[in-house]
Amino acid sequence: MRLTRIVSMLALVSLIAGAAGAQEGSGGAGSAAPWAVPDDPAVALREPDRFAWQLFRALTWPADLDTRMADPEAAYGAEVPVVFQTWILASAAYPDNGGMPAPWEEFNPETVVELDGTDGPLQLSLLREIPPIPPGTEGHQADEVRMNRPAFDYIRENGLYSTQGQQRFYYGQREVSFPPEAIEIKAVWRPITPEQADRYHWSRFRDAESGETLLYGLTALHIMSKILPRWHWSTFEHVDNPFRDGIHDEGWLNRSRDSLACPPERLDCNLAPEGLGLEGTHWENYRLRGSQIEFTDDMGNPVILANSELETGFQTTASCMSCHVRATIGPNVNAPASFEFGPGHQDHPLAPPRASRMSVFNVAPDGRITSYFGTPDPDQFRIKGMEGPYAATYTLLDYAWSLARAKPQP
Repeated sequence: MRLTRIVSMLALVSLIAGAAGAQEGSGGAGSAAPWAVPDDPAVALREPDRFAWQLFRALTWPADLDTRMADPEAAYGAEVPVVFQTWILASAAYPDNGGMPAPWEEFNPETVVELDGTDGPLQLSLLREIPPIPPGTEGHQADEVRMNRPAFDYIRENGLYSTQGQQRFYYGQREVSFPPEAIEIKAVWRPITPEQADRYHWSRFRDAESGETLLYGLTALHIMSKILPRWHWSTFEHVDNPFRDGIHDEGWLNRSRDSLACPPERLDCNLAPEGLGLEGTHWENYRLRGSQIEFTDDMGNPVILANSELETGFQTTASCMSCHVRATIGPNVNAPASFEFGPGHQDHPLAPPRASRMSVFNVAPDGRITSYFGTPDPDQFRIKGMEGPYAATYTLLDYAWSLARAKPQP
């Protein structure tokens, strides 16, 4: 059964290989240019760790701010903005009024990220809403979600920047499917001192209240590429992460897996690979925690992949694919409509309906909070309250949780 699935995937990725050749900054499937975004789905499928490092190197190459692509004339490791930092922030792709975002060309790639006082990755913010309060609830940490032009253009051209636009796919029974060139990243940054700067890729963020620019070092980078039908997932962390003792830091609770940098008998060697040009640069201080292209391994065990900075509090149950497949859209729901009105009941103020989506976390009867992992359960995709002979199911948003940032139009 699994062999049939792999053969089918190989056939499918061979069909999209030609389309992937147009990928942003790509030099073609056979290109050895280190700044070229890899575009060979066969490598992503057969050697996912090698593909992960190739992608990491391409997205961390010094950028040409005019083209928002890699600058072949620049030296790798130069302290300048890198390719992924020139992409559009998810906050700009989903305007607050649910309106159409400006075209790609109108965004300034030199925009300084502003610290607005909100703390850390979105999934941790959602986790904090569920008692008991997990670690990492306060303190300094900044994150950003960015997307390249193919991903942004697909969102803009298909109206996915608003909840109504996404619901048109639900009501029209249409499929959301990003192009093979689409890439999104999640980056986590932490404050560092000037003395630590040599060990990090760093940037300066602006404090919204004081206007002061602060030095932040890249501590984690998560990359998702649509090179495969279910995307290729990889996550990287700074080598110092397991040894820090801040409130956001709980160490590495899962072993790393890197078949490119490590020998087969010890895939958790936590070394940087040789021959990619990382030596002598601050990028040699980053480690691949693992890559993922399947829900389960060959023995049916769930594939667990976590980033300790992004999945603080639920590392041991985190799975990129099992979580992101739950990125969905459904019909409007209006909680006040279920309230009981009548004598002896206080009036309940009506609220506008909200688009329904599947939950991010699983809350066990004993209160434990876990992420979803393993093969998805079809029953969970059925919309409660809409059972019947033709039970309604959520519309998948092609694993793109960034779409949950969309706002309703007035």
